[in-house]
Amino acid sequence: MSDDEWDHIIRSARQGESGPWTCPECDEYTVELGQRFEQGQVVEHTLMCLACEAEVVAPA
Repeated sequence: MSDDEWDHIIRSARQGESGPWTCPECDEYTVELGQRFEQGQVVEHTLMCLACEAEVVAPA
């Protein structure tokens, strides 16, 4: 796993980009963003590759 590549995707999501992104694990253009909300605010980002199911979860 390339932490630098996942960190870049996380920063992009935090800046409002919605993807998709290229997966650092399998190089497929299939990483999608999910968000968890509490009281109308985004509190967590989940990024998951739909091809290989690699996943990272980061606070918003």
